Amino acid sequence: MEQTICQSCAMPLTSEDMYSTEKDGSINKDYCKWCYKDGEFVDKVSMEEYIEMCSKFGEQAGMTNEQMKEYCTKVFPTLKRWKKA
Repeated sequence: MEQTICQSCAMPLTSEDMYSTEKDGSINKDYCKWCYKDGEFVDKVSMEEYIEMCSKFGEQAGMTNEQMKEYCTKVFPTLKRWKKA
């Protein structure tokens, strides 16, 4: 499986069971199941609010929460969900 990341939270999508779903139950490979479910984003927040939320998971990603916040601040603006149209 090609290494991809969630286009909302940048989590590596390492297995197909991590993919999200659309309203009709079809698979959406752009987002993880924790960010997007049944055709909608789970958390309806701004990018800044989402960075704050995700920065609390630094330890799970092998970094400090401050490092996680720096990473998210850099990467999130490049992701499909957060790119300005």
